[in-house]
Amino acid sequence: MFYSSRAIEDKWDESHLSVNRAVAGLGMTFGGTIAVGALVVAALVLRAHGIEQIDDYHQLPLMLIPVFGYWGFVLMCASLGIACLGAALEISLQQAYLVAQGFGWNWSKNARPKNNPGFSATYSLAVLVGAVPIAAGLDPLKLTTLSMALTAASLPLTVVPFLFLMNDERYVGEYRNGLIGNTAVLFVIGLGFVLAIVTIPLEIFGS
Repeated sequence: MFYSSRAIEDKWDESHLSVNRAVAGLGMTFGGTIAVGALVVAALVLRAHGIEQIDDYHQLPLMLIPVFGYWGFVLMCASLGIACLGAALEISLQQAYLVAQGFGWNWSKNARPKNNPGFSATYSLAVLVGAVPIAAGLDPLKLTTLSMALTAASLPLTVVPFLFLMNDERYVGEYRNGLIGNTAVLFVIGLGFVLAIVTIPLEIFGS
């Protein structure tokens, strides 16, 4: 919703296809590399401190402190703040697009609030409601793991439609998926079903 809505607002056409492919490929590669790097650094550094399992955000700065000292703590706090703020704003904007488009309201990130009041109100409420659990004192780490488990459980519902959409000439024309693309989507769907089956029991009964 977030990405496609921006495409409509910015009036993308076929000339933007190659740029978007590059952005998607490089973005996923960069994000995946950073994620793997964080896991490797955490395993090497935290294990050396006798930490076998992360159960508190206060343990995270230990990954950078051995190299950067005090500034490692500052960098970790800044990185966590930027990542959380960016994710919160993006999800809130996505919810605003979803609700406004679902109800047929005016919607645009670039328009003034008085011209799309429902869209702006939904976006503002999403930001405020998202802060309630933390303000109520819920453990942010447990809330994060629960939200990740629920996201994994919902993967089949979000991925399966792409198999049909990306093969429908009415939507994608000559750019519909070939054998390699469909194989990749089927693999992701299968992985999504496996995660959906195991993630909730693991969240409930796991340590």
